[in-house]
Amino acid sequence: MGNADPTRPVVPVTFDTAPLPQKQRMDAWLAAFGALNTLRLARPAEDPVLVLGRHWRLEGMTLSANRVPDSRFEREGAQARRDGLDHWAIRVLRQGRSHVRHPSFSAVVGPCEPILFSMHETWTTDWEGAEWVSLTIPRDHNPQLSAGLSALPRGPLRGPGAGLLAQMLLSLPAELDRASEADLPTLAEAARAMVAACLLTGLPRGAAEAEDLRKERVRQAIRQNLASARLSPARLSALTGLSRSTLYRLFDAEGGVARHIQDVRLSFAHAALRDPRQADRGVSEIAVVHGFPDPSVFARAFRRAFGVPPSAVRTAPAGLAPSCPVRVKTRKPGAPDSDLVGALYGRSL
Repeated sequence: MGNADPTRPVVPVTFDTAPLPQKQRMDAWLAAFGALNTLRLARPAEDPVLVLGRHWRLEGMTLSANRVPDSRFEREGAQARRDGLDHWAIRVLRQGRSHVRHPSFSAVVGPCEPILFSMHETWTTDWEGAEWVSLTIPRDHNPQLSAGLSALPRGPLRGPGAGLLAQMLLSLPAELDRASEADLPTLAEAARAMVAACLLTGLPRGAAEAEDLRKERVRQAIRQNLASARLSPARLSALTGLSRSTLYRLFDAEGGVARHIQDVRLSFAHAALRDPRQADRGVSEIAVVHGFPDPSVFARAFRRAFGVPPSAVRTAPAGLAPSCPVRVKTRKPGAPDSDLVGALYGRSL
């Protein structure tokens, strides 16, 4: 951001169905965000499908302000494996309510009640008259912050710090509307510091936190070296200074560290194959840059993980090709965008 223009305002990525004909709005919504959640209207026959989302990139994090019709969002395990997103998400309603059912909790949440979850998990959320703001933080964005969030229970956040954080998040879109590009690093650092101060101050420090921090450090090393075919448990042990037995224990729930490395590689490769910005890359090239120098090994592992060959994902990305224009203000109005999820949250090699 060193060349940021102090006179140029920050322009969010804006998704808005209002300018579209009524019969095209649901298709547009599915095309833009259906890869992240399965989207279902509560009253499909009568709903005008007015969806508005504004999204700002904050030094690797994403702040989103959303308004949706009464609907249900379902994120299933297959979706989480395909997109490989593992960001922390802190969400707070401005108005309305949501009923969230998650493997770790079930809660009905109202305005100014923040919740914490991770995007690598599954959930079902029912929305009623809802507008909300969310901050998503990649797990490897700040390992120490991520380790602290790992120590918190998923679900509604409690205490005076949580209330203060909710107010800050709700005010941040207005601050960004007044900001210039040169202000983004300051606002991003303020957001990180506020999350840490409000949620992690006074958190007991001990063996569990140390283990969380070690695990986040390993995750970061995996992401940084994913393209290397030499990335093995032994190599990861050397990179992190942790014993192989410690690595196996840390990732036991994921089926072991070698399995976790392969799962991350395949998830990133799947996202790259779906990414229209990488359409000029061949399948073999995508395999190589994600740590699979042998295309046949990649093809077999990919089919085992996703049930289809890599070429099927390239030719038909999850069946979500847009059937109508989507208005995105950072592009020419009316230009199609088939993967807003990847543009806002994805990271590729």
